[in-house]
Amino acid sequence: MEVHHHPNLHHKTKKFKEYFLEFLMIFLAVSLGFVAENLREHLSDRSKEKEYIKAFVRNLQDDTAQLKHVISVDSKQVNGIDSFLQLAHLPVRIDSNRKQFYYIAIKYFYNSATFKSNDATLLQLKSTGDYRLIEKDHVADSLSRYDAGNNNIYDQGNYYSDYFKDILSMFDEIMDLTAFNDTTLVNHNKFTGKPLPPLTGDSIKFRKLFNKVFDFRGITTGYIEFNMKPQLENATRLIAYLKNEYDIDE
Repeated sequence: MEVHHHPNLHHKTKKFKEYFLEFLMIFLAVSLGFVAENLREHLSDRSKEKEYIKAFVRNLQDDTAQLKHVISVDSKQVNGIDSFLQLAHLPVRIDSNRKQFYYIAIKYFYNSATFKSNDATLLQLKSTGDYRLIEKDHVADSLSRYDAGNNNIYDQGNYYSDYFKDILSMFDEIMDLTAFNDTTLVNHNKFTGKPLPPLTGDSIKFRKLFNKVFDFRGITTGYIEFNMKPQLENATRLIAYLKNEYDIDE
């Protein structure tokens, strides 16, 4: 009978040092992987942060151009209002005064300008939760303050627009705008010698109109001086600050 001898399957017992070294190698591998992943995520977040800031700077540049335009338009409107208010105590039955009334009203009260920020980047930061990517607290605070400034402008802009609509409605009741489609009255954007249609309304209606325009002057001036001009200065400073802070060349 043939006998097979089985090999000895008993392994030599590992020493504690060998177990410790294996554990240490596994621990180091896991830790390094964790550190590498955190570093990769950190670098990715910082890259996203800079891209957001670059986009925000472009938005600010759009805003400065828009603010300058609206300030210019509304400042001209204030000058027009000053000219219009000089007619408050003049007899509008006289054709020369009536022509001034028509001319100033059409030029300065039938167009308006309000500011609307290019807030695409701020909206994206809010909607995606990526505001957390703005690592520098002072930068995040600057963005929030600028956003709050825009909201203040919108509040005053709404007040301005409501007043503007009321005044426009009053002018529509008083003037005959079809005169500007009559070439015997207005030719090549100039008044002819023919008298313009009479202005409709009693002394009370005219007084209400001039009072409303007087109030509107204060509202428009406040909109320019206390809302848009400070925000223009803020946006200009913020552009320079962010470009320096994030080393942006564009």
